[in-house]
Amino acid sequence: MSRKTAFLLITVLICTFLFSVSVYAQTYPEIVRIGLYSGSDAVSSVSFSANAGLEIGYYKDGKFVIIDAIEGGKQLIVRKDAYFIKSSDGILQEYNPSEGIPFMGETFGPVHIQIGGKVSDYASARGIANTITGQGIIAYPAYKDDGWAVWTGFYGDVIQANEDIDKLKNKLGIDQLTVIEPSDVRFIVYNSNFEPSFVFESSKLRLTVHPNDANSPKVLSVNGKKYRGEIELRRFSDSDITVINILNIEEYLYGVVPKEIGPSSPLEALKAQAVAARTYAYRHKGSYSKWDFDMVNTVNSQVYGGYDAEHPNTNRAVDETKGKKVLYNGKPAQLFYFSSSGGMTEDVQNVWGSKIEYLKSVPDPYESGTSYNYNWTRKFTAEEIKMKLFLNDVEIGDIISMTAEEYSSAGRVTKLKITGTKGSVTYYNEDIRRILGDNGAYLPSRMFTITSGSSGSTSETVSVLAGSGKTNINLFGAKVVTSSGIKTIQDNSSGIIIAGANTKSVVSGIVSDGTFVLTGKGWGHGVGMSQEGAKGFARNGYTYDQILMHYFPGTTVE
Repeated sequence: MSRKTAFLLITVLICTFLFSVSVYAQTYPEIVRIGLYSGSDAVSSVSFSANAGLEIGYYKDGKFVIIDAIEGGKQLIVRKDAYFIKSSDGILQEYNPSEGIPFMGETFGPVHIQIGGKVSDYASARGIANTITGQGIIAYPAYKDDGWAVWTGFYGDVIQANEDIDKLKNKLGIDQLTVIEPSDVRFIVYNSNFEPSFVFESSKLRLTVHPNDANSPKVLSVNGKKYRGEIELRRFSDSDITVINILNIEEYLYGVVPKEIGPSSPLEALKAQAVAARTYAYRHKGSYSKWDFDMVNTVNSQVYGGYDAEHPNTNRAVDETKGKKVLYNGKPAQLFYFSSSGGMTEDVQNVWGSKIEYLKSVPDPYESGTSYNYNWTRKFTAEEIKMKLFLNDVEIGDIISMTAEEYSSAGRVTKLKITGTKGSVTYYNEDIRRILGDNGAYLPSRMFTITSGSSGSTSETVSVLAGSGKTNINLFGAKVVTSSGIKTIQDNSSGIIIAGANTKSVVSGIVSDGTFVLTGKGWGHGVGMSQEGAKGFARNGYTYDQILMHYFPGTTVE
């Protein structure tokens, strides 16, 4: 082989390697964006602090531009530029001016007055603002996409601002005063004395807060909770203010694994959880793209507790599995996990209706059986069932029966029928847990049996006419109509009179008040990895990759 040929071959190999690395980096990015406050949980203001100090600014051309620095231990407050009223105890409350002011107090609004024209930078604006403030008029730097300026006032409307312009002209001796109208993307930044530091409004740049390099570890406090990485602030019409934690995926997992599985669990189980959580994160990047982040910090994604939740054991599990993922056909698998299965996991088809090759039912032999909600019972009265249906816009009269019509091969109810005096309704799969849950929480699992009322039985029979002639039926558990409603025959301690055409028969049995007792096992939907089962596998000598490949057959851990 000639030197020229060898050189070309090496060049091709290097380019191929670099291309592979580039593709890998794009497929598995190191940074994740986690929504701490968003949607219905978005906030009007947010506070920050760090032991050794903070920096607030924005990224431009890949470099962080510092607007202001905050000393260690001091607080930085950012609120949206909107309508607020301050109570006598100093608390700000946002209000909608179209609905009126909620109580007496000092009001603040999103209308301002610009003093003079644009200036070169923040430092210049800060100097001018300090001079004007020294004259008795509170002024502050303000940034918009066209540069820095100096503003004053927090007016409730344009009329109020215009009324003040003449007063300001006379006091400042400046004619160039401009009313600034409200903006739905503007922020106001305050210092720890709740004095305005600056206003920030940009359609291109993102206001960002992070701990300075003197912090070790580099964490900052957000509304009293500590997080690694940095915080980006955004305003959206349906999510205002949106608080986004941007950090390395491994550091994100530090705050996830201990919240999803107890840090005292065996190390191999913790590792399995770490790999599952990492795979989930890669698979769900961009899930909240409308608000420009990947996942939320709740059960709607993965529970993420930030730095405060970290534990040495779970951090070790994350570190010792760094970069490891569960793959199926070379791509991150769609993983699910839950607390306990009751001895058998469930096929995803019997839960959410989809067919996924590696989400099949598998035996779960090593669960301890003593974990929370592993064995459980729930008792419902007929009236409680009726109310649950009513709250779901279902009306079938007084409840007569509730029966499990079908079970999956793993032992979970897949079809539940509830019958009333005016009809019946049938629920399938996870809708069963939902309809029988309380206060938004689902029923622990669908691995249950149903018994009606008290225990006991009766051999008492009565003859009835059927289409094929006279037949005998056992009355235990039968529904009867009484003067006080539908009741159920339960045991043989008293009598009921059955009236026929020519005779009356006395049948042993009492009438219950109509209750349904569910006796169940397991906690969760049952799809994927049982956390209690993973602990059991680990105690029996299995490694984290063996655990994962058991629960997700056909996958690999790479």
